[in-house]
Amino acid sequence: MGIRQVLPHRFTRRGEDVSRDLRVLSPGFGRESILHIGHTIRFYQMHTPGAPIRGIEMGQNILNLLRQEHAKMLMQLGELQQREIRDRAELFKEMKNTLLPHMAGEERVFYPRLEEQGLHDLVTGSREEHKIIQALIDRLNNISTADEEDWVDVMSQLQEAVRGHVDREEKTVFPEARQKIDDALLLRIGNRFEEAKGKAHLRPLR
Repeated sequence: MGIRQVLPHRFTRRGEDVSRDLRVLSPGFGRESILHIGHTIRFYQMHTPGAPIRGIEMGQNILNLLRQEHAKMLMQLGELQQREIRDRAELFKEMKNTLLPHMAGEERVFYPRLEEQGLHDLVTGSREEHKIIQALIDRLNNISTADEEDWVDVMSQLQEAVRGHVDREEKTVFPEARQKIDDALLLRIGNRFEEAKGKAHLRPLR
């Protein structure tokens, strides 16, 4: 069975999401298997080098990636507000593992592309919000989680700052980006964003 028989036409044509499992029959497997879309993407890439893939694992556009990370950060911040003192240090570290590379990736990959499209004012606002968020994280780094009153107060400020940043980006910045940047470039930015996060892991923004 050829690879184009494995992949549905709408996937090979536009890279749209496929919501159902795919049935694959191939001598290479030696048996009939049900493969989820992620496995099928890898199979397709092995047999079709350089093929454009807009799957879930290796080619998600930057706006979808950022929305997913926004949701994760907000969830982590909410948990931090509710956890017992003894659990806060580890969860705070996990939250920083999400938030700091996220901001670094935006600064180094996403915002420059927005500036190329003339969205300087929006980018300036986002960069300023990042500075506020970084300053609050620095303050939390210097406060013991056992210092209940101060730690909770600064954490509340951080939660508010991140929520405001997320809200403004998703309601104002993302629609502008969607309007001015085509799908292919959004996909490439998404891939570069993931690379930038890896290089900037937990490096503070200055």
